[in-house]
Amino acid sequence: MIELENVTMTYPGGMTALKNVNINIEKGEFVFIVGSSGSGKTTLIKLLLKELDPTSGSIRVAGYNYKTIKKKNIPKVRRKIGVVFQNFRLLKDRTIYENVAFAQRVIQTPARYIRRRVPAMLTLVGLADKYKSYPKELSGGEQQRVAMA
Repeated sequence: MIELENVTMTYPGGMTALKNVNINIEKGEFVFIVGSSGSGKTTLIKLLLKELDPTSGSIRVAGYNYKTIKKKNIPKVRRKIGVVFQNFRLLKDRTIYENVAFAQRVIQTPARYIRRRVPAMLTLVGLADKYKSYPKELSGGEQQRVAMA
């Protein structure tokens, strides 16, 4: 579950991106964040990923209170939140396999698990046959599925 309670985010310089936001998202629920430019979408995602701390209010994700969460637990929480970015953040000079493996290495997954997990993830998103392809060789939808893998 994701819960934001009276969350406000004001950047240095006084620009308020979010003001008194309250959100409850249940486990398994899909949510799309849409809005005009400058409406706070990116700020909200950065708060959910704990890349930013709110000016005020509280955030709880998967049972963790963001005010008291230990740094070592942040990657665990991030793995419980599925975020698909408009910019799929793929490494252009790496194959699809290498992109998915890279994300696993960042979270310090042992190599033996990566060798098993990457093909399974690519199969799950229907791209097992594209593992040697580069991002530019894929459609936008395929790139998005790689980002989800």
